[in-house]
Amino acid sequence: MQAIIKLSANIDDMTAEELGFAMDRLIEAGARDVYFVPIVMKKNRPAIELCVLVSREQEESFVEKIFFHTTTLGLRREEIHRYTRQRETKLVRTSYGEVRIKTSEGYGAKKRKIEYEDLARIAGEQGKSLQEMRALIEEHLAREDV
Repeated sequence: MQAIIKLSANIDDMTAEELGFAMDRLIEAGARDVYFVPIVMKKNRPAIELCVLVSREQEESFVEKIFFHTTTLGLRREEIHRYTRQRETKLVRTSYGEVRIKTSEGYGAKKRKIEYEDLARIAGEQGKSLQEMRALIEEHLAREDV
């Protein structure tokens, strides 16, 4: 189990573009995760809850980044604990091109997933749908026992 910090703020006065820009900057800065939850604030105002997951070591710098990139006047902090599986990303050469394969294992589960950006790029190059390309690459991986 791993301890992680969740910083959150309720925001009702930023545009979708501004929120997206803030999210991009927080992800680029190394946040473990950034997400929005739709909420309703006082006076029935639609808003979002910004949630940013960071390590304890990152906390102070992310407090500054969130205040810099958003209009929030305050942040909430929670220490939460999470279970994670061991993860690995491998670069695999296929007849369609190179793809990154993410694998995870632990707690009785083993999963494999093709990196979306690689899959989308190859599907576009091959003129195929995402689903069709995924099936073809999965077939290739099974043949190669990857």
